[in-house]
Amino acid sequence: MPGGGFSRVPVPQETSSPEPYTLGDFCIDEYRPIKVIVIGAGFSGIAAGIRFPQKVPNVELVIYEKGARIGGTWHNNNYPGLACDVPSHSYQYTFEEKKDWSSFYASGPEIREHLQEVVDKYKLMRYIRLQHEVVHAEYDEPTGKWHVRVRRPNPETGALEEIEDTGNVLLAAFGLLSRWKWPDISGLHDFKGELLHSAGFEPGPKTWQEVAEAWKDKRVGVIGLGSSAIQIVAAIQPRVKKLENFGRGKTWLAQPFGQDLVARLLGREPGAVGDYRYTPEEIERFKNEPDFFWNFRYTLDTEFNSSYSWTIKDTPLQLQVQQECRKNMEEKLAKKPWIAEHLIPDFPVACRRLTPGPGYLEALCEDNTDFVPTPIKRVTENGIETVDGKVHELDVIICATGYDTSFQLPFKILGRGGLDINEKWKPHAVSYLSVAVDGFPNMFIPLGPNGALASGLLTPLMEAQLMYAVQATAKLQRDRLKSMDVKPEAVRDFDQYIDVRIPLFTVFSEKCRSWYKVGKEEGRVVGLWPGSTLQGIKALMHPRWEDFNYELADPVQNRLHWLGDGQTVNEKTLSGDRAWYLHAPFLDVPPTHHAPLYSIGDFCIDEYRPIKVIVIGAGFSGITAGIRFPQKVPNIELVIYEKGARIGGTWHFNNYPGLACDIPSHTYQHTFTEKKDWSSFYASGSEIREHLQEVVDKYKLMRYIRLQREVVHAEYDEPIGKWHVRVHRPNPDTGALEEIEDSADVLMSAMGLLSRWKWPDIDGLKVFKGELHHSAGFEPTPKSWEEVAESWKDKKVGVIGVGSSAIQIVPALQPKVGKLVNFSRGKTWISQSFGEDIILKLLGREPGDTNNYEFTSEEKERFKNDPEFFHNFRQAIEHEFNGTYPWTIRGSPLQIKVQQDCRKAMAEKLAKIPHIAQHLIPDFPVACRRLTPGPGYLEALCADNADLVPVPIKRVYEGGIETEDGQQHDLDVIICATGYDTSFQLPFKILGRGGLDINERWRPHAVSYLTVAVDGFPNMFMSLGPNSALASGMFTPFAEQQVMYAAQAIAKLQRDRYKSMEIKAEAVRDFDEYIEAYFPKTVFSQNCRSWYKLGKVDGPIVGLWPGSTLQGMKALQHPRWEDYNYELADSVQNRLHWLGDGQTYNEKTLTGDRAWYLRAPFLDIPPGE
Repeated sequence: MPGGGFSRVPVPQETSSPEPYTLGDFCIDEYRPIKVIVIGAGFSGIAAGIRFPQKVPNVELVIYEKGARIGGTWHNNNYPGLACDVPSHSYQYTFEEKKDWSSFYASGPEIREHLQEVVDKYKLMRYIRLQHEVVHAEYDEPTGKWHVRVRRPNPETGALEEIEDTGNVLLAAFGLLSRWKWPDISGLHDFKGELLHSAGFEPGPKTWQEVAEAWKDKRVGVIGLGSSAIQIVAAIQPRVKKLENFGRGKTWLAQPFGQDLVARLLGREPGAVGDYRYTPEEIERFKNEPDFFWNFRYTLDTEFNSSYSWTIKDTPLQLQVQQECRKNMEEKLAKKPWIAEHLIPDFPVACRRLTPGPGYLEALCEDNTDFVPTPIKRVTENGIETVDGKVHELDVIICATGYDTSFQLPFKILGRGGLDINEKWKPHAVSYLSVAVDGFPNMFIPLGPNGALASGLLTPLMEAQLMYAVQATAKLQRDRLKSMDVKPEAVRDFDQYIDVRIPLFTVFSEKCRSWYKVGKEEGRVVGLWPGSTLQGIKALMHPRWEDFNYELADPVQNRLHWLGDGQTVNEKTLSGDRAWYLHAPFLDVPPTHHAPLYSIGDFCIDEYRPIKVIVIGAGFSGITAGIRFPQKVPNIELVIYEKGARIGGTWHFNNYPGLACDIPSHTYQHTFTEKKDWSSFYASGSEIREHLQEVVDKYKLMRYIRLQREVVHAEYDEPIGKWHVRVHRPNPDTGALEEIEDSADVLMSAMGLLSRWKWPDIDGLKVFKGELHHSAGFEPTPKSWEEVAESWKDKKVGVIGVGSSAIQIVPALQPKVGKLVNFSRGKTWISQSFGEDIILKLLGREPGDTNNYEFTSEEKERFKNDPEFFHNFRQAIEHEFNGTYPWTIRGSPLQIKVQQDCRKAMAEKLAKIPHIAQHLIPDFPVACRRLTPGPGYLEALCADNADLVPVPIKRVYEGGIETEDGQQHDLDVIICATGYDTSFQLPFKILGRGGLDINERWRPHAVSYLTVAVDGFPNMFMSLGPNSALASGMFTPFAEQQVMYAAQAIAKLQRDRYKSMEIKAEAVRDFDEYIEAYFPKTVFSQNCRSWYKLGKVDGPIVGLWPGSTLQGMKALQHPRWEDYNYELADSVQNRLHWLGDGQTYNEKTLTGDRAWYLRAPFLDIPPGE
């Protein structure tokens, strides 16, 4: 059986795999090609052209646009007066900064021009196919691909032809307002004059102003009372002889949105908006003063995102806005007060789309304009007859009667099993969070059902919808999925949320005719997102992958097949960046302070419930948790229990002679810290402890850390979803040990792998009359180890072991003792000091000029004062280390070379006593057991006062050690450098669901899911759990990533309002299966005694991650939430209950930042190409 003949997880007898699982022959980031077909080149399609290539590697993208130009609704609409009704500076992508808008409310042509500038800037015409109309799309289940038929003009003849295309993902970016329709009016097409539709108005080579020149002596009728009609009336009133506006309902008109604010920001007098145009001086100021431009835009966005509460029934702001709108309309209609009686509604403001309509009310009061509130009976050859029998003779009729918002598409989209989306969307359109529909795998919809807004700003929400699709596509590719299909029950829950949220709380369900309700007075609201802009962005920001069903792309059953062959492409090819985690966007430098918590009130989407986390251990991982958890999880209560009297974990408990890190100091720190004054190449234990204390002090972590608190019991309480822990501590008054209890939502084990040392199983060990020490229990306090060793200068010291600790102890003690004997029962490889050659090269020293491995004062000053030198130094070393993965592969050229180099170096250093080389140099591959550099170790063995004893120990007697050859070695001091208990059998109980003891779960050996979770133990995460250590590459960034995984999981528990999340048993099984398939190809499975294998020669490997550092970081970077089971915290069944009351906390309280998406880290500016 793979993995040294051990089955890691018992398999029931009735289940047997026909063939063993084998690894894929690809790297984790060797992403398969993926093709995305986008329908539409409007706002969403253009954003897709930017974001998909930016975020999805190896993507093939095509954007089909039926029009002759890009722009979507801004291409299709050309009616008189076409303009945006929100301030121009807010009507652009979050990452764009157009500063030369000509007016407050940009015209259609100016918006089209801007969108074309964006297309040109990002070179999107390489993806866009104009005059290509998608007429059919069908999902092919066996291949997991979408087949589309496209109508286009033949490139040579111009005749229409149909082509076919295929993609993995279909993005429907045609928008909601893209399918206009003629009104259902009797006799409409009998009209002999000019009959136009606002959405079909096409002036051709002319402008609308030039077209309107022909109307100066004509009678023009405008049918409609929506946004388009309001703009058209105001635009053409001065240009025609007679204008009649036929309005069958009522509508609210507001003062132009942001008018007073814009005037104030520009330094104008209140109300001094002029013709709503910017002066040349103001435009120049926008261009030349970045702060002025940014503050202007940010303030406008903030103001708009403060308007949500006036969409809520009977709120003070709703009533206030209604009063202000009524007053404004009555004042502007004072010349014709009867119009106000017919136009001002009795339904709430925003029940239908609220329009500012600058100039509309004024136009109605002009002498050449009439407002006709009487319903239309029919259209005649010469005009319009109303139901009162009056005939209105007209030369031109413009139908500004809107769009088909029923989501009944003009072409077929067929999903799984041939399901027609038009049938799926009867009696009304449904979706999941507006972006996906069950039965239509790999299809996403920005501005889909319930995807638009009636308050706040639409563009950032649209970008969030698009980014959701991008993240899903990246997941399809990264996880090697054939398909992802939202679950029907997830669609049902969103539908249920809408059905409760909109009718009970908002004005949208009041009786008024609106496109939100497919043009009806009453009915289902299908057009609007059931909340605010900011709530919608937050809802889409962190996809709940557990709400989808999946099919694998490869013919395997293992869900973790995407882990690949254990490495990244850059490691495999030894090219590119192999320390990318030290650069943005991967590098995440935490702040050194945290914002105060707000008090919990009503339930907004980001009014996060309190969550408490207990961390066990204040070593490297516990310290990282103390930094990252408060940074990433709001409203958190954190406590870190540390059994020791100081922080530092293994660097606190280990104090043995010669203790040091065996990798270069500059790389043995958090990715986000920059200690520049390391004293030596390989930092001593005391210096590392000092540095960790500096980190604790910098981030003020002692507010969380409780020293001398030993967790002795932990148990999960299923009914309430909490962990109860018992803790031993000294009584604050008496110092006597006492037991206290604590409870938390989450338990984080940061105890580390090398934290439980043990005495070796040697007969008679405790009868020894001399000094008996264990390397991991050596405590010289208050002295240093050097001071302790002073008393050994005339003594005989025996060191048992040939692992990393022994290899450091021997050269440290050899010059300080009378006699040193190193007892070794096995063999080991000793390498040159890791990174020595590259360090010397980077420092500009000659080869071999180690200066006792210490930095000179000049070098340390340069690190401090030359940031680029320091960064390049660190980057180069980590890059080099992360290129060592190939020497862990059996028979690889690098493995063979390293073995040859090590053999040669060891033989040379042991030339004085060559028989030691015969006993010490192994026949197993380099790295089968931990490879140690051990500077000075081989040289110490050759000293006159040192011996290596390769004969196994028989027993310890009162005066020393007897070996199996009968020889007795009299000793005064014995130091057992015999390592740790790496069995993961803990010294206290952790009891999970149903009282399951983790020690029982981890028999015959420990298992996990990606090292961070175990089935049966909800809300528990681990850093440095089973299979979490590394034998090549950099360890610290991988340990950080394990903590960050836990931070993301905790944030999800809180954000999605879960009581518990528990890894699925089958996900643990799949990781175990991956491990079994992975290790046989490596040197770790060869015959050598190693702590990786519980100190055995053969056995399951429980210590090491099955891959490289970089592969491990990528594996944990994007959690697969679908691999967990969940329980809701609230007594509801709806999984989307976390959406809350439709708003964010800052909107509810009108405090804080309400345009945060314009700032880092939310703002994501794509590269220009």
